Amino acid sequence: MADKKLKANILDTRAAYTGFFELRRLTIVHDRFDGGTIGPLVREVLHRGDVVAALLYDPSADKVVLVEQYRAGAHVAGVSPWLIDIVAGRIEPGQTPLEAITREIIEESGLTPDSMELIGTYLTAPHLSSEQVHIYCATVDASSAAGFHGLVHEGEDIRPLALDRTEALDLPQTHPLSLWAGLALGWLSNTHIDQMKGSPS
Repeated sequence: MADKKLKANILDTRAAYTGFFELRRLTIVHDRFDGGTIGPLVREVLHRGDVVAALLYDPSADKVVLVEQYRAGAHVAGVSPWLIDIVAGRIEPGQTPLEAITREIIEESGLTPDSMELIGTYLTAPHLSSEQVHIYCATVDASSAAGFHGLVHEGEDIRPLALDRTEALDLPQTHPLSLWAGLALGWLSNTHIDQMKGSPS
């Protein structure tokens, strides 16, 4: 654990680029573990606020509902750009994480969540981004997963995929996944399965 007495100071913040994200160029000085200081250092951080994500699970059918859509980052990384993922999106101004993920589930899957449980809040890439993701598990009726979804004006083209839980849990070994999808599936493989199966969907 980091010593609570350690201090870091941001001496200067400049917007190097502003678009879908803001690229902030920071000048920083911070304490060293040995008692000295480091800096001034220049670090660049992507900033655009927090996101929410949800693993959709039907405990009665023991199925997971994932979503598939084009992702430019996956394309540039050299993997299939039609990424299998969990529902995710930005928290809009004035929204709570719970309000935001409820909206995203409806927009991206066409399903309405019956219940919601917070899996955890994580820094997605703290070496280059200020983004935090709030990940939930939402119970849904997987039999209603159908059609194509997303917001047309945002260029979204999303289809839900209802998979048996065992098939979904095998995905990290067979498909590239987002970090939050991997975290959520790992949580599902180790936590609350018997309890969730005994609850209404």
